[in-house]
Amino acid sequence: MKKILLSTIIATAAVTVAVAQQNDQRLNKAITDASWYHKALKSAPSFRDLLKRRKNAVEQFRAIPTDVLQPITIKAFATAEQRAGTRHVIIREHEYLNDSGYNNGGFDLGIGTPDHVISAIAGDLIDSYVTQAALKGIDIDSLGININQTGHSLQDWGLKYTIYIDSPASDSQLEELRLLAEQNSPLYQFSIRAHKVNTELVYTRSADELVLPPTYQPGLREFIEWETRKGEGNRKLRESGQRPDKSKFGGYAYDYPYSRANPFTPAQTDSYLSPDGPSAFINPSSGVTVLQVRHHRVLQDHPQFFGGNDLGPTAIESHIGLLGSCFTHVAEGTAARTKTPLDTLNVSLTAQFDPRAGRKGFEQTPLYPTDIKMRVFISSPRPEAEIRELVEKTERGCPIYNLVTNAQVISGRIERVTARNK
Repeated sequence: MKKILLSTIIATAAVTVAVAQQNDQRLNKAITDASWYHKALKSAPSFRDLLKRRKNAVEQFRAIPTDVLQPITIKAFATAEQRAGTRHVIIREHEYLNDSGYNNGGFDLGIGTPDHVISAIAGDLIDSYVTQAALKGIDIDSLGININQTGHSLQDWGLKYTIYIDSPASDSQLEELRLLAEQNSPLYQFSIRAHKVNTELVYTRSADELVLPPTYQPGLREFIEWETRKGEGNRKLRESGQRPDKSKFGGYAYDYPYSRANPFTPAQTDSYLSPDGPSAFINPSSGVTVLQVRHHRVLQDHPQFFGGNDLGPTAIESHIGLLGSCFTHVAEGTAARTKTPLDTLNVSLTAQFDPRAGRKGFEQTPLYPTDIKMRVFISSPRPEAEIRELVEKTERGCPIYNLVTNAQVISGRIERVTARNK
């Protein structure tokens, strides 16, 4: 018996090694043989395969009895990282960093929140195009989206997007698809309306003088002080007609390059995606929406009950999380300008989303998030009244807070392209 078991183990190991060697050979061939790579690429799941899977997912979701579905509380958490001031966002098991580029005083460790929220809206739009095309039976071979901000104020963002599509459908069919996609995109519908954000401050008085062990790491209070000194130094240079010096003020130079562009574009969307502006595309194999801003990429996905793999937060969750991220960023800058020391800065957000929207009896239920609540946790040695004033100033100066609380105009157009990998 032992000999048989040992022989089985040896045989299994040999098969495993053989399979591994075969996979290595395939990988090496894919790397070294361009024609083999393109042949393998064409055999991968196509956009038309994605449309079939999406249609099945929508039909399965619609088959769920309405009384089984219940409103969902969206939760997100954002914090200002102590040493660097970057924003750390947590949504369920998903996490990402938001950061400014070098010319805005950041370290370029992630997408800046304005660009991120614009690309999140683009990602929701392109995903809605896929769903509506699947339901209408419109074939698509390639799909990508670029989006730009045309407004010039905190209240007026003025978003304009271009959908790049390879499809045999007629122009009238694609125009109908555009209207349906916009009508059924939660973030599009959310953005063209004004919403109220209920803000609550949770204040903790911290010590005037911090007493920490000698080996402590610099915290948020030190970061705010550094931002204050940097801002004052830059202001003096500007007043004297000079440009800020990156060697003296931590890389804060107006003529310093923002960051590198992303030279890689996916085969299904080709090179018409903007390498430096907010854009999005969908991976047809997984159905995952990829947000792209310069060299940064972030995933948005659907939960499994809607045909996704839950590899990233949904577009709605991303938007709520980005509100908290932007608020912490602006609060940091406001604290630096007003010379207000902060020791902790965290934002907890909730919103309500009802998956029954549009069903019988729920025709008037919004398909976008409602009842947005934001709790701001701040500890500081300054009096509570001063911190409340800081929160109010942050609300007035936060771009995404103003995006949410003011109705926006979003215009879109369709441009036909031909996918290179067809």
